[in-house]
Amino acid sequence: MEEEEGKTPAIAGGRKAGMALFNKKSGPSYPLVALEGLSEKELVSVYNVGSIKKINAGDVLIKEGDTDQTLFLIIDGSVKVMKRLDSQQREVAVLARGDWIGEVAFTRHIAMTASVIALEPTTVLAIYENGMNVLDPKIRSAIYKNLSELTTRRINELFVKQANLHEKSRRLTSYIKKLVQERSIQYENSEMIQGILKSIPRLPMYAGKLATLLRDEEASVNKVIDLVKLDPSTAGLILKTINSSYYGFQNKISDLQHAILLLGFNQIYQLLIEQGVRSVMPNTPEFQELHFHSIIVSMIGFEIALPIFVEKALMANTIGLLHELGKSVIFLLKKQNPKLVMLIDMLDHAKVGSLLLKEWNIPEAVCLSVEYQRYPEFAPPEEIPAECREAIAIFYIAHLCYEYLQGIDEKDLPLAFLEEYFQLLKFPEDSLPRFLKKRLLPPLSKKLPTFPERVRQFFLTTCDGQIG
Repeated sequence: MEEEEGKTPAIAGGRKAGMALFNKKSGPSYPLVALEGLSEKELVSVYNVGSIKKINAGDVLIKEGDTDQTLFLIIDGSVKVMKRLDSQQREVAVLARGDWIGEVAFTRHIAMTASVIALEPTTVLAIYENGMNVLDPKIRSAIYKNLSELTTRRINELFVKQANLHEKSRRLTSYIKKLVQERSIQYENSEMIQGILKSIPRLPMYAGKLATLLRDEEASVNKVIDLVKLDPSTAGLILKTINSSYYGFQNKISDLQHAILLLGFNQIYQLLIEQGVRSVMPNTPEFQELHFHSIIVSMIGFEIALPIFVEKALMANTIGLLHELGKSVIFLLKKQNPKLVMLIDMLDHAKVGSLLLKEWNIPEAVCLSVEYQRYPEFAPPEEIPAECREAIAIFYIAHLCYEYLQGIDEKDLPLAFLEEYFQLLKFPEDSLPRFLKKRLLPPLSKKLPTFPERVRQFFLTTCDGQIG
């Protein structure tokens, strides 16, 4: 980098040489807008208090974070503005002849907000704060006016870019949604897929009746008990659950009616759904891993929802338990049809799971939630049916927390609309790690001793010593 101290026009090659820098043409003839309104004499004054710097292509003029408040005016050449975003340097703008650089840091006395690198041999006029202060007030006023106009122009350009990005995002979301919905209709009308679904065992009859009864607000305890008694395994599961360390009762509970009253219909519903799914799916390592994953996601969703969305906690838990049902079906199909693996892998597991739940007469709201489970990855909340929007938002955040705990880097997660889903649920956090630390880890830490051993080990391992 070469520097010519502009103490007087004579030192830098005389008045004509100095003025030539300001008047130099680049392409079509035009003056430096940044110095618009200044007379030739006033231009000389500006030149006198500044320093002419010549930099080569690739040279760094400004480094992000620098605290030296210097204002630069590009006399000739061009530079790129680089900003550190998501741990990477990204180009955010290209500036050329007549543009000011560093005006925000200069006027607000803050550190440089971006780096500036020359794209080609470039000449700039550097004006330091002490130099600006000795200029005639009229000149300073003109420069600050031009800076203000430049800032306004750049803000307007940002508004236009934002509007364009919003429109592109809307079109992309609409296109993806259209593809998903078209495929959804094809699935519903496909004899092959319907045949596949009908070949999968239904939930036991008692399970379907009991699930429907448990969701009936007018259901009586006696009716529930009568149905539970029809299946000894369900009765045994209820008693085993109520006597587990999770609930911590000192005396063993052996009365079924007492156990049902203590657990509540919602918890029994969850037990029933989990048991029903396990009863119709193959006992293979792949399914066991999917099932464990579903249990963890459902637990996370329940803990997120419970403090402020009690009425949504059950739905979020249910979605968590059932969201991989379609993948279980796909695993089963691949095992039965090894020659069709490539074709089977193309199936949409969310839609397959939703259609299977409809075959099982599971409530429509649950079916919709499973079908739309992946929408938050590419669409804002308003694209999701209102009746399951909040429950899906809770599930989406729970699934992100699970993946983050598994070690997936934040930048590799589908976070495009995370802010909108936080806002929908009225969560003030602005990042997934902060949310997890504030909303999830505290309740998990309290309940950790009551969890089954494998679940407890999962959280102890993935939470990196932050709980336990």
